[in-house]
Amino acid sequence: MTRLLLILPIALAGCSDFPIFNRAPDAPAPAPSAPAAPAPETAAAPAAVLTGPATSAASLDTVSDADKAAARAAAETAPAGGELGQVTVSLGSPTDPGLWVKTDLVTEDTPGTVRTGSGEAIAVTLRPLGGAGGAQISLSALQALGLPLGGLHPVTLARAG
Repeated sequence: MTRLLLILPIALAGCSDFPIFNRAPDAPAPAPSAPAAPAPETAAAPAAVLTGPATSAASLDTVSDADKAAARAAAETAPAGGELGQVTVSLGSPTDPGLWVKTDLVTEDTPGTVRTGSGEAIAVTLRPLGGAGGAQISLSALQALGLPLGGLHPVTLARAG
């Protein structure tokens, strides 16, 4: 019983920060307040961060629509230099411009193609990955293929003829 009496004051020592413990014994209890709604700027902040002019996908995509169309046409007419294999790609550095795929299937920059499971294909530069994780694809290449920026995408890589 003595231990309980010694522990109780220590356990309640930090309770003075709670209003219910600070009121006089004969004072009425405070009315419960409604939870505060988030400030409008807090709710909009993530969207502003993602769509701001310096960080939007459109501002980082430096490849023109005409160049993307040319890359699609080149992938359709280019003689196949041999399929390298299937890889799963994710978005690489969005600040690294151009149409490229980094993979451990090549040891030097090589002209090639990337094809999705749905048949969309574009000509790209295949770059060596250098053992730095999984295969990566440029922002412009993802957009030219019509793939979402987030997630993992299975693709087939081939050398251009």
